[in-house]
Amino acid sequence: MNTVARTYSQSNYSPDVVTVLEISSGDRVQFSTHDARGGALLERPTATAFDLPKPIPGKGNPVTGPISIKGAKPGDAILVHILEINCDPIGWCGGHAHAGAVEAGRIPKPLGRTCDVSADGIRFSPEITLPLKPMIGCIGTAPIESATSGVAWKHGGNMDQPVVRAGTSILLPVFVDGALLFIGDVHATQGDGEISGVGLEVPAEVIVQVELIKSAAPEWPWLIDDEYVMVLAVGDNFEKSSYTAIDQGLTLLEEQLNLEPADALALLSLVAHIRVGGFYGIAHVTTRLEIPRHLNASPRGLRMVSK
Repeated sequence: MNTVARTYSQSNYSPDVVTVLEISSGDRVQFSTHDARGGALLERPTATAFDLPKPIPGKGNPVTGPISIKGAKPGDAILVHILEINCDPIGWCGGHAHAGAVEAGRIPKPLGRTCDVSADGIRFSPEITLPLKPMIGCIGTAPIESATSGVAWKHGGNMDQPVVRAGTSILLPVFVDGALLFIGDVHATQGDGEISGVGLEVPAEVIVQVELIKSAAPEWPWLIDDEYVMVLAVGDNFEKSSYTAIDQGLTLLEEQLNLEPADALALLSLVAHIRVGGFYGIAHVTTRLEIPRHLNASPRGLRMVSK
């Protein structure tokens, strides 16, 4: 198995960054990832609060990579199977004063806290222990033009979706030769919305298997797990992001189930779910539309993943 170390971390998804590893379709890779502040907050006593500084613009959410996939060309897709996420023993979380998820009168003093992380759970405080549910906040390919690791778009990026976890596969479009896959910003747990702008931020080891699928680039990233096929979309606000996700779902059902638009909309209303990913006053909101697998509708690349 190939390994990509934390020393290869970037703060953007760029087609111009030197590739640190080249793999073939079907290979497994272990990514060693930093936490969202690159270790700057991890030396404090655990389970106690501290003043939380604002992130340095352009320095947050370091992502490890990129790795290149042999033969990947624009218009192709890569299917990334997330096999394992193993968290380091200490992570941190907090409430940002600048997060936009609360009204002006409710903005708190910014506090953070470090937490012990183990298979037994996350020790938020001496009285509160949370289940360990690791997920990947940042995963994506290189877009045609460089994009900061703090944002999300059609290449993936900072989606902050709790369903991007072990046992899930994600279909990403290829925009440049080699695809250039980056991974980072692991959270030991996070709720839908990442309301404070922070999950339980933690360094981690992520093991994935990457498959190249020719001529199968989706317009937006898609996920599949045991229950759902899901599209991940981005917009200026929840409404616009949801419009995009629902449009993708409607198109899928119309084309693959041979449904009239009204029937496709009715079916989504009966069985699908629209969820918020990252929502905390930043310049975009990420959403996902979940479509049950029993409908047997999915983009071409995800049909390779058997039930």
